[in-house]
Amino acid sequence: MIGSKPTEPFLDHDHIEDSSGRIYITVGNTHPPGAVIAYLKYVPTPRRTYWCRGFQCYERVVKKYGVDYVLSVAREHQEEVYDPSLGVTVPIVRLWSIASVYRPRERLQEVLKNPRDSVEADAVIAYEKLRECSGVHSGSIGVDGSIAVGIQNPKISDVDLVVYGCREALDVVESIQGSFEAVPTEVEAERLTKMSEIYRLPLEVVRAISAPYKRLYLRERKREVNLLFSDDSWRRYGESVLVPVALVEAEVLVESRECRSLFYPGVARVDRVLDLRVLGSLRESTVDLRNEVTKIVTYESIYSYSLYMGGEIRVRGVLSIEKPNNDLVITVGTREIHSYAIPRKFSV
Repeated sequence: MIGSKPTEPFLDHDHIEDSSGRIYITVGNTHPPGAVIAYLKYVPTPRRTYWCRGFQCYERVVKKYGVDYVLSVAREHQEEVYDPSLGVTVPIVRLWSIASVYRPRERLQEVLKNPRDSVEADAVIAYEKLRECSGVHSGSIGVDGSIAVGIQNPKISDVDLVVYGCREALDVVESIQGSFEAVPTEVEAERLTKMSEIYRLPLEVVRAISAPYKRLYLRERKREVNLLFSDDSWRRYGESVLVPVALVEAEVLVESRECRSLFYPGVARVDRVLDLRVLGSLRESTVDLRNEVTKIVTYESIYSYSLYMGGEIRVRGVLSIEKPNNDLVITVGTREIHSYAIPRKFSV
């Protein structure tokens, strides 16, 4: 099992184990001094569970996704701080408390050399299929999820692969259709229903924005495969600062095929604002709407594919001023408001 000390920048989907054996997932590629933005996912337990590594087993504290749920779990179990660069409160892990770091690309190389069980064997098959259809370099792919820290269960674990880099992400998204089997109809229906409940969206909206690279399937192996994407570089902390000023709903024209919309947080460029309505103020400040909204940032990955496809988007979220350029940014997936970014033809 590959584990390292935090001697290089943290990227999205890195896994962290602290001195108490608790396992966290890093969020994004920019982190405050002396800490990592990450949420707790597994805690050690003396009882036997689905997720074990040798004699040590783990409870999964994050049982479903969606920013509201993940943050509520984080609030119960770990430290939170206000991040002035993001303008929100975030869960963190202090660097001094980190015992090991598990990086997806390093872990995948270990799996490729010696798959230990059927889940890891299926990860190798999925990796080979992904490379065959997209042509991306082997060093641009990693393995995520329970496999990343070696606590997978052959009976229930999926295969999660991470693709790193802008060009690589575009190559995969544009070539993945038809390269894997689709998940069984009943599995997909259950997934869409859960997403509809979690994100409070009509089922037809969830179906329309569901990405083709989510929940692929190895039919002969009866294993689900999920693809994620990460930027391969990191930004210096504090390069930009978001100052939240209002709650808004807008219709915007979004540039299509922007690779950053596939990363986390997803970022999409706005070509033109079609309509913008202020729903409420967050501070005593007058928003100068003469400044154009330049981008949408989403912390809910369910909206990444809609932003990637671009076109006319209906967006609801927090309007912030991005310093030092004073650009306007709409953020989706924060606590202040039920937010979304969906094709304009749908309503919520």
